[in-house]
Amino acid sequence: MKNKWKWVYNPFERIAGWQALVFGVVIMALTAVAGKFSHVAFDGVLDVHAGATLGLLASFAMQAVDFLVLFLSMWLAGVIFSKTKLRAIDIAGTMALARTPMLPVALLSFLPVVPASPYDIAHVFVFFLISIPFIIWMIALMYNAYSVSCNLKGTRAILSFIGALVVAEIVSKLIFIFLLGSLFTSCSPSTSTSAKNPVVSVAFTDSLTIRQKTENVVKYFEQGDFDAITLYFDATMKKALPPSGVKMAWVQVNMAYGKFEKADMDRLKETRMDKFDVIEVPFIFPKGKLNLRLAFNSNREISGLFFVPVK
Repeated sequence: MKNKWKWVYNPFERIAGWQALVFGVVIMALTAVAGKFSHVAFDGVLDVHAGATLGLLASFAMQAVDFLVLFLSMWLAGVIFSKTKLRAIDIAGTMALARTPMLPVALLSFLPVVPASPYDIAHVFVFFLISIPFIIWMIALMYNAYSVSCNLKGTRAILSFIGALVVAEIVSKLIFIFLLGSLFTSCSPSTSTSAKNPVVSVAFTDSLTIRQKTENVVKYFEQGDFDAITLYFDATMKKALPPSGVKMAWVQVNMAYGKFEKADMDRLKETRMDKFDVIEVPFIFPKGKLNLRLAFNSNREISGLFFVPVK
């Protein structure tokens, strides 16, 4: 019985090389198409998020990046830790095939229990429970692919595999946020002219009203100028949310709700909460609206920045 089901978690003793690579590429292509229409983002080697709004190009880019980063990380780990001569095509083929469990995840996401947005907490939890067995299955396939292709076993295989997998996950996330972010947002990265001269910028921003700063923040989101946004932050916010963090949040919002269309400045709302002046601006996306909420302290500095669902 054990040998009968071995192909489920370790088919790589029978299939590898070009044959495995062809099968793996076909399955990843099907996963990309299914993920685009079932609104599932594979935005990391181990990441699966439902409720995403993606273009077909972005969906294919995710599969390509996940595979290439995984392959290169495992190949490099094999070169370092294996004592045998490796064939890159064997590692590439087995790693491509190891991503097979993501196809049923994409297909299962057509079910109504899958969340329509990341704020649908109940359905997010259900999707999480559905995804976990498939992610575990994929990791098992990845390990066996690594072990067979690199001829590694025991502690050396386990520890080097874990290290390579962690590196692959981190690198893939960084690529999606900082190199391919324009695939998921409507803005193209711009060079911040304000950030080049911070002394002049700070002096200038101090003279602006909170409404003027809000209008500028909206403009900077449209332009992708995340450095300029943080010039309005107070000291705590600058430490907690650097430009890279703002960009990461913006990319994630656009992945979930589709590429940003416009801000409805006519519906800007100002309120007072405790010691803060709060301004909310509706941001319109293909899948709905979110309010950009900015909390200003007594010095007219931004002490909080949130995207909240419109009630």
